Amino acid sequence: MSVRFSIVKRGSLPTEVMQQDISEETGSERLRPQLECQQVVDAVEFQNGNFRLPSMLPKGEMLAALSTLQSVMLHELEKGNAVSLPGIGTFRLSLKGSIEKKEGNYRGHDVRVDSLQFRPDSILLSKIRRFEVDQVPYGRDIQTEEAEIETRLAALFAKKNVITHKDVSFAFEQTLSRGRITSLLGKLVREGRLVREGKGAQTSYRLA
Repeated sequence: MSVRFSIVKRGSLPTEVMQQDISEETGSERLRPQLECQQVVDAVEFQNGNFRLPSMLPKGEMLAALSTLQSVMLHELEKGNAVSLPGIGTFRLSLKGSIEKKEGNYRGHDVRVDSLQFRPDSILLSKIRRFEVDQVPYGRDIQTEEAEIETRLAALFAKKNVITHKDVSFAFEQTLSRGRITSLLGKLVREGRLVREGKGAQTSYRLA
């Protein structure tokens, strides 16, 4: 098991992963790796052979404990305090705004709470730094030729009347990232060549 990443241009936002054109002329110094997030896992719901909630701690009690923990965090953060979770890390407020000077005095202009800063526990940090990273970028074939796209999609529709995001991924041998596939299918929908049906995980596509 290893961590996978996509290639994005420096300065791009997390939501812009693989939704931009990276040509052969783009210098490597202008690119950076960004985590290819597979899914969001609910730590309370997550159960398998290696990780299970202790039998003496029912799910309802776990959720109640987390709710109380959230209340404690909000209470302390509102006072400007940092909050530490043993073995996890420390949270503190992050502010956004500007400072202006009038008649020799400084004051804030539209200063507000923007987000939370998180500093991981040192032991936790040392462990995640040992994770292996697959050095081959996910979605590396971002410059797939139009002719190849046409050929693979035609072959796919020859087998199925309706296709899904996963079908396209396997058709391209899982070399395209989810963002790239979404962008590709969206383009074909806008061109009137495909029709999108359903929403979210139930989204599918058929020929127009």
